[in-house]
Amino acid sequence: MSERDRHYGELPWGWWLRASGSSLEDDEGRKWHTVRDAFWHGELGFPTSNVANEQHELLLRVLTGIYAGWSSPSEDRQDLFLGNTPAWRFYMCWLASVGLTYALGHLGALDAPLSTKGRSVMMMLQATRDPAWEPLPMSEVIEAIARAERGREGHAREEALTAFERGVGLRRFVFAREQVGRSFLITLTGIATDARMPTRRVIWSQPFTDATVRDDLFTWLAARVHRWDDWGHIAYRTGGEALTRQILALVVHSYGSL
Repeated sequence: MSERDRHYGELPWGWWLRASGSSLEDDEGRKWHTVRDAFWHGELGFPTSNVANEQHELLLRVLTGIYAGWSSPSEDRQDLFLGNTPAWRFYMCWLASVGLTYALGHLGALDAPLSTKGRSVMMMLQATRDPAWEPLPMSEVIEAIARAERGREGHAREEALTAFERGVGLRRFVFAREQVGRSFLITLTGIATDARMPTRRVIWSQPFTDATVRDDLFTWLAARVHRWDDWGHIAYRTGGEALTRQILALVVHSYGSL
């Protein structure tokens, strides 16, 4: 086992790169502008492209989804790959082929968990994420999600959801539970950047007559906090109805055909 392999899963990919002036040098003497360049072009062999940043972000979201186990394969296909099953299958097979997932024995490429290398790559992509993208939630927030999923009813779930809401309150787009009179709401607020002073405003809301039903949906949303920014952009750019349709389609996919 090489020195770099020994630390996969513990340190971000590329920890061995050496600073050389304004560039980074790998162990083959090749020079790169950034760690992402060393991974994308050096490790994976992709050519220069003007869509590399978007591909990095897609890879990060896919790896994060696999690592956290937040959603079903059917839901992943619908949300990240716009329902394109062949594209999703190819991507999963590609991840296994480059060693980012661990397909072995009864686990095929479509169900494989992250490999230690895949986890290191995920850590690197998180650490080098463009400032324009919101940081992924911290481990305490993820644990709060897990507790919410386990404690389906009563005080335990309410405690978990409250802890989760405290953890995500400063994100750019935030789903939250509210009550107005006898109506229980889930609202989505976003930061308006088209004014001289950025302010938060509600860009989507969904009322419920029962708090338990509202909390069921909010728990589903909390487990997918890594998708909130994209869903917020849908509501901001195309309106609340478009987001309602998107969420409804994803809920159906996550629980199977009705």
